[in-house]
Amino acid sequence: MLFPSLPWLEAAVAAVNREPALPEALRGLGPDLAAVIEADPPALRAPFVAYGRQEAGRITGIRVLCDPDEIWELEPAYVLRAPYRVWKGLLSGEDPVKAALSGRVKVEGDLEALIRRATYRHLIEAALSSVKTEFSDAGGRA
Repeated sequence: MLFPSLPWLEAAVAAVNREPALPEALRGLGPDLAAVIEADPPALRAPFVAYGRQEAGRITGIRVLCDPDEIWELEPAYVLRAPYRVWKGLLSGEDPVKAALSGRVKVEGDLEALIRRATYRHLIEAALSSVKTEFSDAGGRA
């Protein structure tokens, strides 16, 4: 599936929701999150914005927003922003904590709470690795 796209997002969320430790990983985090994959021509010509809520330890209510400015109306607990090439690197195994601490991924919200949950990162990585991911640039795959 092409990253980023609604079908890829739906597959990724389904894979993450199958992880038995997800409720523990999400405990104590805010109710929602937005992720902005910033335009990075020529690979991604327009931003892709995803929004999701969590309830009872599962990710629910996902949707793609037409405009990054819609995030302000929703006021999510977390907003993660990075160019397409950074997200591609994360999906290819780069360390998300280092990316956030170095500023390559901009985090709006309680960064410390996310870092405290870094031990659950294997859960997300395992789930995402089960999603067949295709990238628009150079036909790269994760």
